[in-house]
Amino acid sequence: MSYTHLVLFDIDGTLVHCGPTPRRVFKQALLDVFGTAGPIDGWIFDGKTDPMIVRELMSATGVPYNDELVKKALDIYAEGIKRELPDETNKKVYPGVLYLLEALAKQPVLLGLLTGNIQKGARAKLESLDIWRYFSFGAFADDSSVRKELADVAVQRAYEMTGQQFSGKQIVIIGDTEHDIKCGQHLGAKAIGVGTARSTAKELLAHGADHAFDDLSDHALVLRSIMG
Repeated sequence: MSYTHLVLFDIDGTLVHCGPTPRRVFKQALLDVFGTAGPIDGWIFDGKTDPMIVRELMSATGVPYNDELVKKALDIYAEGIKRELPDETNKKVYPGVLYLLEALAKQPVLLGLLTGNIQKGARAKLESLDIWRYFSFGAFADDSSVRKELADVAVQRAYEMTGQQFSGKQIVIIGDTEHDIKCGQHLGAKAIGVGTARSTAKELLAHGADHAFDDLSDHALVLRSIMG
């Protein structure tokens, strides 16, 4: 099969909101491994990778860390949200997401994830809301803690899966932060912003988004923006 586009979605703030459970479990994992979670209660997670968040919080507290300890904390976190997220009552899929995913599933596009979540965390979040099944692959924080590098990982992984080299505006990245908007610029990717989290659609356009929407509820218009 030949694909016209590679469409890569961010998760938190773009596809879903998972309530307070992920941050609470993240905090407990840090306490278990480092004895402190640092200034986590006021920390901005948006647009960052999970390993980056751990390193930032420990650096802010002056607590030593290494790759092994970071991985240990994230493994504990992944098990925790897999166990506890099904009982979270405040989780939701954002407006229009399901309709858009269903519409994209009927198009000659390859759907993937480009997220700062580690893979186990991403899967736990999306499975808890029954939308993991739409995505055949992804680039995760396990692959790199640097968001820009994740765009390259996703394109390479898509090539390995399909034998098709995606480039320029064939690559579409959809996200809710300036980090999502900017991470594929070096590839010439199309960036679509969604203002369902901290940034507004207007702000995402100012950061360089090709298109931006308040949410994905007008899924037909979003689909045309993706495919155009």
